[in-house]
Amino acid sequence: MINKLIYTFVLATFASTGAFAEEEKTTPTICPALQASTIFVSDKRVSRKKGSAKRISDTHKSSESQGWDFKDLEIYIEDGDLQGFFITYTRTHPCNNQESAQ
Repeated sequence: MINKLIYTFVLATFASTGAFAEEEKTTPTICPALQASTIFVSDKRVSRKKGSAKRISDTHKSSESQGWDFKDLEIYIEDGDLQGFFITYTRTHPCNNQESAQ
């Protein structure tokens, strides 16, 4: 009976100190270096003054003002007709900006 009492006391002591508690495992959050965005610029010609080159230039200006850097441009042709352009921009991932601010 006393052995049972001692065993219960020791078990309770270990349990209250966390000796049997499972170790909490945390994985570090990995922040990518860059964030990428690809947009499609259509080639629906309204007039010569509002052609593809102007739309691409306007897209570049807008993206640069938001902190994006030009990375790549791919032409999209379907059935021999120019349909538009896929333009990819990159910038430093926002979580990198938060870490440097701390």
